Amino acid sequence: MIYFILSVYSLVLASFLHVVGMNYPLRKPFLRRISSECDYCGEKLQLTRMLPIASFVLLKGRTGCCNQPMSWSYFIVEILSPIFVCILYSVYGFESSFYLYIFIFSLLLILYVSDVYYLHIPNMFLFVYFFSCASYYGYIDFSVLLQHMYQLIIGTAVFVGIYLFVRKGFGFGDIKLLILLCFLLSLKEALFIFIIAVFSGAILIGIVTIFQRGMRKKRIPFVPFILIGFLLCPFVNDFFWEFVLYN
Repeated sequence: MIYFILSVYSLVLASFLHVVGMNYPLRKPFLRRISSECDYCGEKLQLTRMLPIASFVLLKGRTGCCNQPMSWSYFIVEILSPIFVCILYSVYGFESSFYLYIFIFSLLLILYVSDVYYLHIPNMFLFVYFFSCASYYGYIDFSVLLQHMYQLIIGTAVFVGIYLFVRKGFGFGDIKLLILLCFLLSLKEALFIFIIAVFSGAILIGIVTIFQRGMRKKRIPFVPFILIGFLLCPFVNDFFWEFVLYN
């Protein structure tokens, strides 16, 4: 029963976060929206066309009003959320780590949509999540806040250094997000996420460019690959560093 409840809540949350990621960069309202609209023709959507996952499947990935192809980001966000949340609960229960990972997951879902659609990472969300988490750490124990601030400083030096050395491959918005992850999580976890993001991105881009050579000249969003690294982080991070450091 608990997994069903978690799935329902995570689906609703994911659907809302997708709306936030699509509308905020365009400065469109998302908190007081009465109903959703078609991305193409602007027609008001009926409730039956807004059901997470089910609507995408039943409509075969096309809009019911103008028969245009729906973005796969809807399906990806909505299918990932219940799977990740339920697996996370099976490992951590309702411990503090569970809520922290959900908190960060919500940020990455917003930025994933914003980056995929607009190649944009809004600073506002980075600041809101930083100050929210800083307030929480300070409330728990001021020494915890200082420890995470120390990680933030080290992470800034590491990732700004990587950015200045590499330059190409990701934008400074991606670097700011990775620096924030050093504060929200830990330096090791942020580095793990970065490593997985780079490797998964290189593999996927390499496969795509075999069939579409013009892809090399296009800007490719990096947040989806950061999201992949984050989804693995709660379950693989410790094993990864044990393997790297002790083998």
